[in-house]
Amino acid sequence: MFETVQEIAVCIHRFHNLDLFQQGWYQIKISMRWEDSGYTSLATPARVVQYEAPDLGGENIYGIWKIDDTDNSFFTQPFRIKYARQDILLSIMISFTLPLSENEGPSTSAVILKFELMQAPITESTVMAYPKASSVSAHEFRIPPKALLGLHSYCPVHFDAFHYVLVDVSVHISLMTTGSFMKVPSGSYDQDAAGKISEGISQVKWLI
Repeated sequence: MFETVQEIAVCIHRFHNLDLFQQGWYQIKISMRWEDSGYTSLATPARVVQYEAPDLGGENIYGIWKIDDTDNSFFTQPFRIKYARQDILLSIMISFTLPLSENEGPSTSAVILKFELMQAPITESTVMAYPKASSVSAHEFRIPPKALLGLHSYCPVHFDAFHYVLVDVSVHISLMTTGSFMKVPSGSYDQDAAGKISEGISQVKWLI
């Protein structure tokens, strides 16, 4: 059976530490959901592409990206921040799919795209490839229904004053008709049909 699927691809290009308040291990967590609770389908990570070799700052790190099946979220590989103006090249794309029911057609609900900054402190005796990080700040984008018809835009991610970073992110959205869709736990871009990102997407910052 064919179904309509909303595909939202998020490309994380670079993590630029402007002036983080604390050194440590960091990760970016990405999740998304429908704004309207009447839409019951879950945003599911469908594919991951490492489109260039990452540069994690010269550390001997063995951690990799991961997908958390409990909330269908995606985590980048952990990286260590040691100084201001440090660049981490992540160069990874994660594609989420949100199925629409057979009679729903194009979405009338917005989608909330959430980025969380995860952090774990560094100790002298322990260097962890998979740090047990906690969420220290978050940034949300609200993607309106019109933009879900097709979008290709740069979306810079900032956090709060204590976590002063810039994450270079591109978002690519398309509406597809497809057969049965399966989640792939291992690891097409349309022109912006909704206008400029500043006109189509509102941003919400949370201080945690």
